[in-house]
Amino acid sequence: MHANRNKSAVKRVEKGMMKANRTRNLFAVFAIVLTTFMITTVFSLGINYMENMKLMQVRTAGTTADVSLAMPTAEQEQQIKDLEYVKTVGTQYMVGSVAEKNDEGRELSIAIQYYDTTEWEKHYQEAIKDLEGKYPASENEIMLSEDALSQLGITDPKLNMEIPLSYYDKNGQQEKTFTLSGWFHSYTGTGMGFVSEAYCKNAGYTMAQDGVLSLSLNKMPDDFHRIQKDVELNENQSFSGAVSMKSSSGSVIAMVVLLVFFIIGSGYLLIYNVLYISISKDTRFYGLMKTLGTTQVQIKSLVKNQALKFACIGIPIGIVLATAVSFGIVPFVLNEGFEQGKSIMDAEMFFHPSIYILSVIFSAITVWIACNAPAKAAAKISPVEALKFQNFAPKKTKSRNSTNGGKLHIMAFHNVFRDKKRAILVFMSLFMGITMILGVNGVIGSMNAENFIKEYMNYHFEYNDIQFEQPEQPNKEVPQFDEHFVEQIQQVNGIENVDVQKTVWAGIDFDENALEGFMKIQYEDSRYKSKGQSYEQMIEALKGYADDGEYGCYITTLDDDKALEEYNAKHPDTPIDIEAFKRGETAIAGKDTEYNAPNTALVGETLTLTADSTDGKATDFKIDGAFYYDDYSNNLSDSIGRRTYIQIVPNIIFVSEAGMERLTKEPIISAIGVDIKDFNDLERIDSELQAINSTLTESEWQMKSAINQKEQFNQMFYSVNLLGNGAAILLIVIGLINFVNVMLTGVVARKNEFAIMESIGTTKKQIMKILTLEGGIYALISTLLIMTFGNAFLLLVADAVPHIANYAVFEYPVALVIGLIAAIFVICLSVPAIVYKATSDETVIERLHNFDN
Repeated sequence: MHANRNKSAVKRVEKGMMKANRTRNLFAVFAIVLTTFMITTVFSLGINYMENMKLMQVRTAGTTADVSLAMPTAEQEQQIKDLEYVKTVGTQYMVGSVAEKNDEGRELSIAIQYYDTTEWEKHYQEAIKDLEGKYPASENEIMLSEDALSQLGITDPKLNMEIPLSYYDKNGQQEKTFTLSGWFHSYTGTGMGFVSEAYCKNAGYTMAQDGVLSLSLNKMPDDFHRIQKDVELNENQSFSGAVSMKSSSGSVIAMVVLLVFFIIGSGYLLIYNVLYISISKDTRFYGLMKTLGTTQVQIKSLVKNQALKFACIGIPIGIVLATAVSFGIVPFVLNEGFEQGKSIMDAEMFFHPSIYILSVIFSAITVWIACNAPAKAAAKISPVEALKFQNFAPKKTKSRNSTNGGKLHIMAFHNVFRDKKRAILVFMSLFMGITMILGVNGVIGSMNAENFIKEYMNYHFEYNDIQFEQPEQPNKEVPQFDEHFVEQIQQVNGIENVDVQKTVWAGIDFDENALEGFMKIQYEDSRYKSKGQSYEQMIEALKGYADDGEYGCYITTLDDDKALEEYNAKHPDTPIDIEAFKRGETAIAGKDTEYNAPNTALVGETLTLTADSTDGKATDFKIDGAFYYDDYSNNLSDSIGRRTYIQIVPNIIFVSEAGMERLTKEPIISAIGVDIKDFNDLERIDSELQAINSTLTESEWQMKSAINQKEQFNQMFYSVNLLGNGAAILLIVIGLINFVNVMLTGVVARKNEFAIMESIGTTKKQIMKILTLEGGIYALISTLLIMTFGNAFLLLVADAVPHIANYAVFEYPVALVIGLIAAIFVICLSVPAIVYKATSDETVIERLHNFDN
């Protein structure tokens, strides 16, 4: 046989086949469009999500810097600048804070700082938005955030407008009229004000006493560990860095790799299945072409050229549709979901050309691989075999001698597995699609508002007396809450627990022997030493405070046995006698840092405390423990400040209820923590508590409600839910189309087989039952794969979830699993019979006459 080498003839054949199979072509192009769209959209949304998460971290932190070091020496500063892995070094001073109140009598929350050019331009500007004006240059200029302007009651700022401020800096309370050099929108939740370098020089700010170096490193967290070894620090210094933000776990990487694999696999199966049926339908035609001298290479080229044309049409359309979604619909939805300029996750879309390049390459490779196997089969088959070809069924079949061979369920089972390749394609299509959906929803479901609130709030509602939170409280505290108010809260339906924290300021007898160890450690990190004063001079100054009755701190109740048990578990060498503490005989000093732990020097010492109350009398307490910052954290006590800023004094001392009764019968309720039984009752209980709050006559208090945190979470993670659910919807669509396409392929390709079965007496009802049973087998085996390998994948997701967000708690999606399995059975049991009914309208004689495949 001589080969036909007429290329123009082959091209005419190809052109004729394209015209004759318009329906087939539309399905093939649609498969490629959908696959390209899915790949491009998922990766585009995924990368935009990651970029927005990075941006959110920057905006939340208020800087792009990786590491900071407070109060560096000139030698340390130069040494750090000389390190090759340090990219940029910025300088900032914490200048002070505004000392004014709003119309409700609440203290304003506006911090005043100074940033040098590097810190402002390289580290800070990416964390803000809508910058107007310029950074302050002269001593009387100030730049304010929109939050700060709002607190000051300025709704229409103008450049160079005068802004009188009362504020604290290192030299005490100041009164000054600034001119506004600019403003911006920040995301830290705190009012921000920036002053000039000239102001700091005139006010006496220096790097060694007031400064902080902010460093941007080449590689985190490796360089963070390097710099700690390369730079020698003082005893009271430490590098601060957000290592956890930059790191990832093996579980996260493994999960991402599997998700990508599933997406690629789903796209491949979709294109492969469409091309499989379209090419197999023409196999008999290819066999006839071989009788005319067409070579295997020419047949493979004919098939692949058609696939290439499908790709040239489908891939650009898929790219255009994905671009429209990524840059049209998504920003619109995001902007609708957020109040403009108020959310950490504003709609920021990032263009990544590499996504589209990779999507085109991957889609083209997928089409090429998907058409390769059917093209090879079509090219290798002989003309005689082509006449008998039935959907690439195995050439060899096993003979089965069985008395059950005629039973419908046995026939269905053998039909499923007679073409193992087709069976595997169906199982993989269902398994990958469903597992991907479960994985995506597992991650999204783990990040919910309730878990977010549990992580960042100790209670659903937190009341705080803000008099105790001041850096200095010149006047004696006025009680804001009373026992009747607490009783009203307890009577609200749905309240599970109400914790009441009581506090009193107490003077500490200045016993040099008991305080010696504590004071020596504190002296090394004190303003006394930094100003050149000796230890003895510091002692004299502290004695002056004691003589004036100002040497002391706040004493507050701690009624948390679990916290004490956890402390003892962490510190087995220095445990607290819990029973003695509960009896009121001992106290706990706190809170230390692990680098500078003066309170530990008080353990074992006895302090004499005298409450500032009408019944206050000298009372001895043995200090039986000292909390580090990570030993005990509670929002009710963490923000407690000082009456007078005396650095060399315990910042807080914890006692039990019995200990407080020993001190005084007149403690002040400084905080109230309220937990509810059912999170679904949050809105109702918040409304009832607001009504009770209106009965309070004082104004020096605030309530932090989980409602606000829930709204903040929903706003912050609106885009996360959108992107995640968008990807899940795409996967649901691709999985359904994949399965329906596979089943349609099988039924259409076997229509001649069914015609023969009918011709020998098999009824349509029996054939539909066989197909229904086949679908049931597909559903059952797919379910087994999901419950085994799918659950193994979910274990990886569960392990990775805490590394994605520290408040995330994985919950097995029971309802989703049941719903998806039910959907699998419904589709698998119904689709084959529906397809058969739609393709068997012709008579048996007509179908036998059309025995072309």
